[in-house]
Amino acid sequence: MVNTLVFDFDGTIADSLGVGIDVYNEIAEEYNFKKLNPSDFAKLGKLPIAKKCNVLGISLRQIPLLVHKLNEKFKDNVSRVKVFDKMKEVLYTLEKEKYSLHIISSNTENTIKEVLQKNNLDIFESIYSSRNIFGKHHSINDFIKKNGLHNDEIIYIGDELRDIEACKKAKVKIISVTWGFESADLLLTGNPDFLAKDPEDIIRIIKTINTVNP
Repeated sequence: MVNTLVFDFDGTIADSLGVGIDVYNEIAEEYNFKKLNPSDFAKLGKLPIAKKCNVLGISLRQIPLLVHKLNEKFKDNVSRVKVFDKMKEVLYTLEKEKYSLHIISSNTENTIKEVLQKNNLDIFESIYSSRNIFGKHHSINDFIKKNGLHNDEIIYIGDELRDIEACKKAKVKIISVTWGFESADLLLTGNPDFLAKDPEDIIRIIKTINTVNP
């Protein structure tokens, strides 16, 4: 039975795309990366991360620096970050039904906590900051071990292809969401266990899983 739910943050819980584009463009100007506008992001959402970097003129070795800079600048824009429509109600429902809620994200713990508190969503039992953008499976494995869980007792909810890849390496199921940073078509290339097109689908999928495997 799945009773522990692990969420990604940006693009899954938090609608941080607008803020993300603004802070990225500040960094792009400093490091001579290609700047973004919203229409560009729609196209990039169909590409895996290596091809995104190629379009933007970013080498893979520059990604850790970029993530660090994004997180630093993101701190100054926390007040602008909103939670996706319906997501707050879904999370409240899951908490009320006694699911154990957690976050594993590339964003910083302090930033995540500030956004959650601002949106009255201080309902998560733990928040893990995964510093390695390509190593989230290590964070998932550490989480499982630290909490004495079995792989089939948790499910991850995320919005990127790399989340799917991490979950396959960690041997846990994933619900991929289509309202985040990457398109449904791209997510489907990773063969996720489940695809949610609306936040309320998360509740339906989890109930279906636990009906089949009580």
